[in-house]
Amino acid sequence: MTKKNPKSKYARLDFSERVTIQNMIDDGKTNAEIARKLNRPRATITHELKRNARVIIWRGKTKILRHTYEPVQAARRAEYHQSKSHHSQPKITPKKREKIDYYLKKKHWSPEQIAHGVPRIGVCTRTIYNWILNRNLSATLNDLPLKGKRRRHLRAKPVNPEHKRMMIETRSIHNRPEVINNRSTFGHWEIDGVMSPQDSQSFVITFVERKTRFMVGVKAKSKSSDDVKTALDTFMSRFENVCESITCDRGTEFTSSLFIYSIEDTYGKKLYYADPQSPGQRGTNERMNRELRRVFPAGYDFTKITQRKLQNAIQDINERPRNVLRFKTPEKVFTKRIMVA
Repeated sequence: MTKKNPKSKYARLDFSERVTIQNMIDDGKTNAEIARKLNRPRATITHELKRNARVIIWRGKTKILRHTYEPVQAARRAEYHQSKSHHSQPKITPKKREKIDYYLKKKHWSPEQIAHGVPRIGVCTRTIYNWILNRNLSATLNDLPLKGKRRRHLRAKPVNPEHKRMMIETRSIHNRPEVINNRSTFGHWEIDGVMSPQDSQSFVITFVERKTRFMVGVKAKSKSSDDVKTALDTFMSRFENVCESITCDRGTEFTSSLFIYSIEDTYGKKLYYADPQSPGQRGTNERMNRELRRVFPAGYDFTKITQRKLQNAIQDINERPRNVLRFKTPEKVFTKRIMVA
């Protein structure tokens, strides 16, 4: 019996094949099994995942996070590379190229932030994107904020005992006043933990003020209630006077009796818990954490850095102009609100 030859390696994948790749990855199939199903060389599947799934280097080894593969995004990227621009090249000078590359690669600004926030830059947001796409800059798409936003599989978490569930539900985000929800008042913070690898206890607790998008980060030695309380005390030592409430998720680090007692009794602040598996209810914090992850990618061990180095990285984030703030920086808006408060 004649064996059916795989498709030519030069035949591009179509959208239906990309959907099949995603579905088979979700079913736990290997690259070889996917290749046989699609009658493709295994190298074709590997190259497709390298181009369109997240790739990390951990302890000297390259790993493809196959679950981050998105067929729609992969198809769009393929369509772009197949197309050719017929427009004349925009005018770009070496000085302007160097300046834009600096803000994209070193400061981690977005093209929109550069166009509106860098004095006398003289280009619009779309032009900067075109320069990146046409490879007129040394910066690439991978240097852009939010590049490759990925879906993630949510894992079931241990169920809290009845008394703890009652403590959480009485402080549900659904009981949070509308003046906090619509950001009409100042001094309401969202907090979250940015974790190290599983073999490290250290992590960072990030605090983001909802109205100004101002971010603060504090290192914690571990997720134990005592270490989390120490990090909370560090934050309150500077910002207690401009903190009225805190909203967090239901992680074990934020549901201990000591944590609740510290916020409500020691500091007299309101505490609210988001619903399970609902990061969108703390969207401001999640958005800022993604920017911090661009400096300290997933897998980074926070025991390797000092609090000063962490704060320097967060300072850069606070100094980026924001569209939602009419291209003012969180640093300036927050400082102004403190002076008024």
